[in-house]
Amino acid sequence: MNFPSDVTVVGLGYVGLPLALAFAVEFPTTGFDNDDSRIQQLLAGNDRNREVDEGLITSSELVFTADEACVRDAEFIVVTVPTPVTEDNRPDLSLLESASSMIGRCLRDRSRTAPTPIIVFESTTYPGCTEDFCGPIIEQASGLKSGEGFILGYSPERTNFGDVEHTLETVVKVVSGQTNEAARVVSDVYARIAKAGIHVAPNIRTAEASKVIENVQRDLNIALFNESAMIFDRMGINSSDVFDAAGTKWNFHRYQPGLVGGHCIPVDPYYLTYAAKQVGYDTNVILAGRRVNERMVPMIVEKIQQLVSEAGQLPSEVDLLVLGQTFKGDVADFRNSKAVRLGDVLTGSFKSIARFDPYGEKSEANRDPFGGDARFGAVVLAVPHSLFIESISAVRDLVMPDGVMVDLTGSIDSSQMTGSDVHFWKL
Repeated sequence: MNFPSDVTVVGLGYVGLPLALAFAVEFPTTGFDNDDSRIQQLLAGNDRNREVDEGLITSSELVFTADEACVRDAEFIVVTVPTPVTEDNRPDLSLLESASSMIGRCLRDRSRTAPTPIIVFESTTYPGCTEDFCGPIIEQASGLKSGEGFILGYSPERTNFGDVEHTLETVVKVVSGQTNEAARVVSDVYARIAKAGIHVAPNIRTAEASKVIENVQRDLNIALFNESAMIFDRMGINSSDVFDAAGTKWNFHRYQPGLVGGHCIPVDPYYLTYAAKQVGYDTNVILAGRRVNERMVPMIVEKIQQLVSEAGQLPSEVDLLVLGQTFKGDVADFRNSKAVRLGDVLTGSFKSIARFDPYGEKSEANRDPFGGDARFGAVVLAVPHSLFIESISAVRDLVMPDGVMVDLTGSIDSSQMTGSDVHFWKL
C-alpha cells in the first residue's frame, strides 16, 4: 500500500476545519463541506465557529470546496461529520450515512488506475459502526468491496475545544486500520501532524471503544461530584471545602461540579449503552451518571428559587441575569448547552430573565450588561468565560444590594465576596 499523496477532509466543522488546516501544512489537502455558505465564509477567511483565526485560514494552501467530485480521486479521506443522538437518546447516524453514501457515489466514478483510497472516520461512533454501518453503505454506493476497493480506518478526535494546551499537536493520536498495513499507513499520515505521538490500536473496534469510554468516564466522574455537591449542600457543608480536604490524598481525583453540555460528554454514553444493548447487556452505572447530570438543571433552578426567597425576595419580582450561554468556557459552541436550558427553565419563575454571552451575536436577547446601570436581583455565573472570571468585581457589581450571586462554575472564591452585601452560593 502506497503512502498517500493527498488528503481530503469531509466536513469542515469544529473538528474538520482545524484538522484540514493541519494536514494542509504537510500534504496537498482539500476541505469539503456540502454547506456552500460555509465554504464561501471560509474562502473569505471567516470561521463562524471562532475556532480558527482568519490569518491562519487565508494563509493556508487548503482548498475549500462544496463540490463532492473532489472525493473521486482522493487517496486519503477523513470523515469528521457530527454524530448526535435522537430525542430518545439513540445514535443519530444520518450525517454519517449521508457522508458514506456520498463517498461511495464518488468512488463509483473513480479511475481504475487510481490508488486504493483509505477512508478514515473521526466521528464518534459505537464499536463496530465504521465496519458494520459505514462500510456496507460505501460498498453499495460504489460497487466496490470493503478491504479491497477501499480501505477503512478510524482515528477518534480527542482535542479539547477552547483548550490551548490540549490540541491536535499535543495530544497522542489513536489510530487504527482495517488491516495491519492500513493501520501503518494511517499512523504514518497522522504522525505528520500529531507531534505528541501515535498509539496504534489493534483494530478499528478498539479505537472506536476508546473514544466513547474516555467521555463516559468523565461524565460519570462529574456526576459523582454533582451528586455529592448537592448532598453536602443539604447538610450545610461547603462542597469545595470537602473536595479541598479530600484532594490532599494522593489518589483522589478532583472534578468540578457543574452543567454538563456540549456534543461529546452528554452524547457519547448513549452510543456505548446502545452498543451494549445490541449484545444483550443492560447498562446500569453509565445511565445512572447520565440521569444525575441531566437532573442538575431542575435542581439548580430549585436552589436559585430557594436562595432568592431566603434573601427576602419573591422570585416573581426579581430580574435575573444568566452569564454565559455556550456549553463551556471560552468557546463559541452553543450546541446542547445546559446554560441555555437553565435560562429556559428559569423563565416564568422570575420577573424577567436576561442572558449574555460574549460569543453570541449582539441583540436585545444578548445585551452586554457591563459598563451600564443595569442591576439584577439575582445573577447566575453559568459558564466560566475569561471575560467573567478576570473581572469578578464587575460581575459582583451587577447584583443589587441584598441580591443573590450564584456560581455554577467554581470560579469565584468566597473571599471575593467578603464585605459585599451580596448573598453568595457556589455549587
